[in-house]
Amino acid sequence: MVEARAATAIKGAPVAAAVRAQVEAALKERGVRPCLANVVVGEDGASASYLDSIDKLAARLGIESRRVALPEGSSEAAVCAALDTLGADDSVHAILLQFPLPDGLDARRVAARVPPQKDVDGITESSLGSVLAGHRRHTAPCTAAAVVELLASDSRLSPEGRHVVVVGRSLVVGRPLAAMLAAPLPGGQATVTVCHTRTPDLGAHTRRADIVVVAAGVRGLLKPGQVRPDAIVVDVGTHPVPAAEGGWTLAGDVDPEVAAVAGWLTPVPGGVGPVTNAVLMRHVTAAAVPGYLAPAW
Repeated sequence: MVEARAATAIKGAPVAAAVRAQVEAALKERGVRPCLANVVVGEDGASASYLDSIDKLAARLGIESRRVALPEGSSEAAVCAALDTLGADDSVHAILLQFPLPDGLDARRVAARVPPQKDVDGITESSLGSVLAGHRRHTAPCTAAAVVELLASDSRLSPEGRHVVVVGRSLVVGRPLAAMLAAPLPGGQATVTVCHTRTPDLGAHTRRADIVVVAAGVRGLLKPGQVRPDAIVVDVGTHPVPAAEGGWTLAGDVDPEVAAVAGWLTPVPGGVGPVTNAVLMRHVTAAAVPGYLAPAW
């Protein structure tokens, strides 16, 4: 029987606060006000809620967050034209395109219209290529960069010299994160195994890991018996679920019972999410401020 105890929470709030402080200092020193264009096609409640939170955070830091809403039935040509206009607008420093796109739009072709220097969430092939090459730029996927930021925030969580299993192979988190953690740079230097929902006997891999990052998009995928005692577990999943007191909250890709086995665990909500938003603001700042080098990806 698993001993009843609780893993130490890897809370995102203090890490996010540190990143925000870096952004505020950089903007104050340079005296600039970056502009982020948030492009959304159609109406998506989840995207709208997320963009509202981005608007509030940007305003708090002195960053302009410009909403560009296109109708649900917009053609691919119309969406591409809007992105071309933003790409050519010198007053816009960064572009954030919301996914998923409505049916009928080719995500790869649409994403390619975002200029690489204005891509602050790693959606272009050029940005992903930079990650693979080990170049630390503001164009890396924000959620993957947030995981690196969390692990780098405490020497006890450092991936250097450790075996990391990343569960998930998306271009948003899994694959770019694996490249970041394996890179010969501070915050990397790990031995990385990539698994996914089609991996036979997932636990055979995750039980050998010092650090497990779960970003597979399946609620409760990682079970207590699949984790080595005292392992570091980072939960990237976000699944809306009814809250006990009414309304909604979030659940992750990690079964809550994993907390009785793991040594460290990110809470959901309150773990990776706040850091992701702060990293986005750092990327926007780096896109707008010549010579500003963000300390992480």
